[in-house]
Amino acid sequence: MRRICICFAYKGTRYSGLQKQPNHDTIQSQVENALEKVTCQKINIYPSGRTDAGVHALKQYAHFDTLSKILTQNFVTALNTYLPPDIRIMSATEVDKDFHARKNVKSKTYLYIVSTSKITNPLLYDYVCEKKHDYDLKKINEIKKLIEGTHNFKAFCASKSSANNFVRTVESIEVEKKCDLILFKITGNGFLYNMVRIIVGTILDIADNKIPIENIAKMFESGDRKFGGRTVCAKGLMLYDVKY
Repeated sequence: MRRICICFAYKGTRYSGLQKQPNHDTIQSQVENALEKVTCQKINIYPSGRTDAGVHALKQYAHFDTLSKILTQNFVTALNTYLPPDIRIMSATEVDKDFHARKNVKSKTYLYIVSTSKITNPLLYDYVCEKKHDYDLKKINEIKKLIEGTHNFKAFCASKSSANNFVRTVESIEVEKKCDLILFKITGNGFLYNMVRIIVGTILDIADNKIPIENIAKMFESGDRKFGGRTVCAKGLMLYDVKY
């Protein structure tokens, strides 16, 4: 039995998220169906983590076990033959039997893109959150410093989360403005359900003076979601990188 780790990218617009679900088209089901055609085996993949409906990935990783004798590098071409064009295997590597695509993750980076243009370019529509007005980047950078670090992020988590431990470390939040786009690059040792979207929504709502900056401290102290900002839309979010 061999263990293979694949790196793959996808546009999540038309899928019901990464994870397999009955009667839904998902990224995982597409990849596993392609693997079955290539290896003539029923194979389960184990990704680095889930992404929701509409969320994209530049670098997602998953491992699987197989008896197939196919050369490792040939998995890329073979799988892409059976995958739709909005899902692409970028690389394949044979790894040790004790490697686990989720458990061995050291950090993840997510990219969230906000469009401040009054008219969104249709080519960007599926990848940005539309705000249609500008923001003070200096103020955003002051706000994000209060979120970086190790905290109890329960208030930055959707109620549907099954997590028992809400302590996470946000290593950095990098904010960059490019023309009419604001790019949030958020790196951490792990993320809760909707955590990145709530972080960005809270920063933007504070920058918009919709909630006071003091609410961040209240969120960490109380764990109460009511002190936070909105959960921004899924389509602006992309899994940018995973480090092992």
